[in-house]
Formats: sequence, structure tokens, C-alpha cells
Amino acid sequence: MGSWMTRAAGDPPVDPRAASAHGAAPAHGVGIARHGAALRNGGRTIALAAGALVIAAGAMAASTAGATGDGVDPSGVTMPTSDGSGWTRAFSEDFSDTTHRGGFEAAYADRFSVYHGFADTAGTGKYVSTALTAHDGVLDMRLRTTAGGTPLAGGFVPLVDGQWGGQTSGRYSIRMKSDEVDGYGVAVLLWSDANVWGQGEIDFPEGALGAPAWLNVHCLEAPAEKCMHQETGASLADWHTYTIEWTPKQMSFLIDDEVVGTTTENIPTERMHLVVQAGSLQGTPPRNAAGSLLIDWITIDVPAGSSPESAAPAQDG
Repeated sequence: MGSWMTRAAGDPPVDPRAASAHGAAPAHGVGIARHGAALRNGGRTIALAAGALVIAAGAMAASTAGATGDGVDPSGVTMPTSDGSGWTRAFSEDFSDTTHRGGFEAAYADRFSVYHGFADTAGTGKYVSTALTAHDGVLDMRLRTTAGGTPLAGGFVPLVDGQWGGQTSGRYSIRMKSDEVDGYGVAVLLWSDANVWGQGEIDFPEGALGAPAWLNVHCLEAPAEKCMHQETGASLADWHTYTIEWTPKQMSFLIDDEVVGTTTENIPTERMHLVVQAGSLQGTPPRNAAGSLLIDWITIDVPAGSSPESAAPAQDG
């Protein structure tokens, strides 16, 4: 896999499942860095055939925002217990089991595969499992730069039915917010089980912490290119619920249940799994950079009548 997988002396072995979720070095291994310039300068490009993309008009209103970091209150929106029309719940987590600081990996091992011991997506930081703590009903992913100048990152993959692996369609929702942390970003994405970039990469939301949320769909035939690249009106600094709806014919993207984008092109056909990762952007963050990505809850639904293993709705006749 290359130097992005290099471990420091004394680190525990890298979980190959988590490493695979992170992506190959020339592919998603540089994902956030690849988007860094666009995220910082607010540029906007859309390379999508006419009629394939629909963007909702108007800016998204910010949801209720609470304090961040230690002593945080939940987001004010309860994790939904009922599934959307045509979907069946396969995974849900509201982080009600409190852990000691940095103790998330052991306490939630049956529900998540946690990144540890390899470089973050920009290549300047390092994923550490101790960045994750559950408290006050949220998952707190603490990002910071050490005194020695190493950015510490966090990431994980939800385990549906306790097993690693994805689906061929699904509905993925996450409610989250972040502090503004200079030099750090987040990507919530669908990534190929086979770790093949050309099978698809769907990033939503993605962006610098505390900055506007972006929507990125990579082209299947040229994955280094983004066939859908859209800044939304939502700020990662505020509580929002982000949803990806993926079927064989269409992908829709929602913020707080409002559709902000739809495409019928570049639809993945292979198994994809949900990944949440936050780490350094291009360059090295300031040594005083520190803050939290807070996640209130995560849900994964599959098409009604299918199992998480199949997760492929019947085709229209």
C-alpha cells in the first residue's frame, strides 16, 4: 500500500479492514488533499450532463447549535426510529454508551472498525484510535496537533450486523457538526469494498471543519475528476443531518430532509461502505490547532425486502 500505511514503533497492528476503507494511496489516500484547494477558495465547478443534476434553491437554514467539545449537549434532533418509505433499518447508533477519554474503540468494537496507526488522507497527519470518545450522547472526534507538530486524525467504518462490508444500494444518514479547526477537514463517504477507486467515491458532506459543506461525486471512468462538485448552503459548524440515498438508477443528497442534489449519472454498481474520517488538509496545521467533530447519530437503511448482504432493490421490468 505504500508509505501512507507506515506505522510508528510500538503501534498496534493496522486492521486491514480499516486500512482498506481508507483507500489506496493514489486514490482516496489523498482524498481530502485533492479537494483542499476547492474547499478553501470557495470555487465551484459542475461537470455534469444537463438534466442529471438538480440543486435545491436557497441556502440551508442552520439547525440548533450547542456547545462543542467537553460538556456538549445532544443536537436537539432525535435519531429516527422509523425508516423512510421503501427502506428498512440495517444499522443505527446514537452513542449513548459513554466511554473514558479515548476509549471508543474498545467499547464500540462490535459496532465500528476504527482507524489507527497509518497516515491520514493528506499524508501529513496520523490516524489514532484515541481521538474518539463517546460522551453526553455524542461521538467526539478530537482533532489536534501535537507539540511535536504531528496532526492527529480520526476515522471509522460502521459494522452492519457486526460485520465489515457494504451494500450495493442504501440510505445513509449522519447528524453532525464541528468546531472550526484551522488546517483540518472531514469527509463522510461511500467507498468501494474492493478498494478500487474506479468503482466509485461519493463524498457528502466534505469540507474544512467549521466551513461550508460540499457534495462531491467522482466520475467512474476518471475517478480523479469530480462529475458533481457542489458547495451547499449548510455550514459544518452547525448541527445538520446529511443523507445519501443510493439506488441503481439515482443518487439523491439531502440536508435536514431537503434535497440539495440529485444525479442519474456515475452511479456505483459495486459494494460500497460508509466511512467517516477527519484529518489534516494540505500542509501542516498550526500547532495550536484543536477542536472536535461531533456526531449525534448515524443510521444505515437498505431497500425494503432485502438484507444488508444483498441490498439491491429489484429492477423495474
